[in-house]
Amino acid sequence: MTTWEQIAAAKRAQTLSQIPKGWVEPNLIQNMNKDGYVSACGYLDTVLPEHEVSITNLTATELAGKIASREMTSYDVCYAFCHRAALAHQILNCCIEIFFEQALEKARELDSYFAATGKLLGPLHGVPFSLKDQVNLIGLETTIGYISRVGQKSDKMSLLAKVLQDQGAVFFLKTTVPTAMLASETVSSLHGRTLNAINIAFSSGGSSGGEGSLIGAKASPLGVGTDIGGSIRIPAAFQGLYGLRPSHGRIPYMDVTNSYEGQELIPSVIGPLSSSLKDLELFTKLVVDSETWNYDPQVVPVPWRDSSEVTKRKLRIGLMTWDGLVMPHPPVLRALRETCHALTSRGHEIVKWSFPDNEKLVDVGEKVYGADFYAEVEQILEKTGEPISDYMNIARNVSRGKGHSGNALDVNQWWEVSQEIRHLKQKFLKYWKNTENVTSDGKPIDAILCPVWPSAGFHDGKVDFGCENYTVPFNVLDYSCVVFPVTQVNVEIDSVESGHLPSLPDDQKMHGYYEAQDFDKIPVCLQVVCKRLEEEKVLAIASVIESCLAATT
Repeated sequence: MTTWEQIAAAKRAQTLSQIPKGWVEPNLIQNMNKDGYVSACGYLDTVLPEHEVSITNLTATELAGKIASREMTSYDVCYAFCHRAALAHQILNCCIEIFFEQALEKARELDSYFAATGKLLGPLHGVPFSLKDQVNLIGLETTIGYISRVGQKSDKMSLLAKVLQDQGAVFFLKTTVPTAMLASETVSSLHGRTLNAINIAFSSGGSSGGEGSLIGAKASPLGVGTDIGGSIRIPAAFQGLYGLRPSHGRIPYMDVTNSYEGQELIPSVIGPLSSSLKDLELFTKLVVDSETWNYDPQVVPVPWRDSSEVTKRKLRIGLMTWDGLVMPHPPVLRALRETCHALTSRGHEIVKWSFPDNEKLVDVGEKVYGADFYAEVEQILEKTGEPISDYMNIARNVSRGKGHSGNALDVNQWWEVSQEIRHLKQKFLKYWKNTENVTSDGKPIDAILCPVWPSAGFHDGKVDFGCENYTVPFNVLDYSCVVFPVTQVNVEIDSVESGHLPSLPDDQKMHGYYEAQDFDKIPVCLQVVCKRLEEEKVLAIASVIESCLAATT
């Protein structure tokens, strides 16, 4: 009888076998260590051909422009990213499905089409595009971290994938996820651990950790992840990227594989990650303009709205320095100060934001995520005997510590949770409107500025440092969020700050975890948050923040 370990080993070998033999480097990690690199991204720049590095340093928007102007071919662009991704995977373990040959053939077809017609297929013509494993492509597996799903090939394509492909995107791989996508790191018995592209001693984040790691290594210019508790924003932040968590119903989720597919109280959403804010807007506008509400009944029929006026006036920003539960580390607090200074020096207004029920938002989110006390996960794991993850065991123990009975919620309890969420949404919206009483012009704030995570990241395998306090509330509220890079940890100036005396256990644990030298040069990102279905506005405000930060450096 085949064991789960044998199935997993065979799957990892099968993934590696899809890399051309000339690109397999058995001593790649050892050579990287010998040369003194901790950044896979930085190391790949030194070992790849110079002309390929020049291609992979471009954003998706730039690549689309160069292909359209015939400065580059789709094939050459695809080849460069396939080569880089092949090496990135051997360092970071970030890919689960690799299909370079099909991608290169598709790129050839696009070049031939452009040469023959003089027309582009769409705004993404010839741009390589990576996909989180959840996204279905015909003939490929979608395992979502489960060994029992190995060998089950999809007979359908997710609607979003079809939209992107019709607009010229070239898919070339799918990326790793934790088991069932229920973790803020990316590890499973199926593929192992996915490492951080900026520092391989750190976690890539999760659950879209494969996407974050791949894009952080510049081995993909643009990709999609999903987010039910921070799964786009956390990997984006840990790798110094941009990421959009859209509201439910703005980007089609139709035929995307998921855990707990019938759970819609806090729905999972799908959105882009990239090294460029413009890429996020390119993706979002393209998808919205495709009017997928004609195919997916969950998509709201809201056309793309021009939010350029936001970039031409004074913004009113609510600043949440901390949530009253877990104080962020010094580099995160510095990033908040620097961003506020950049905004106020250009005439924008910052007011204090301190919603009194942050803890309730976090707790009710945990009630939803653990509503069946991981029964579905355990049932699927039992098919092959693979073990439940350390992360989920910790989550179960935390739930018990907060009074969870260890049993699935019954229908009456589920209704109570639904009612609690509705009341919290109403209270949050009222609190937002009441900011008109503290702004200088009597108008409510435009957005909230806050951390993504209390630290700049956490070391790989430190599963007890999960802290989704700054992401989960906005999943409960279903608000639009953009993550953006601000700075990096600087051991010279990010010493431990005095004055804050942690009292809560999670706060004490996070406070004690910080040593500046351990985090040196790790990216620091923040998030800006707008209300539900305000994707255009939050992207526009992020662009204002980005320009203000650039003007102060």
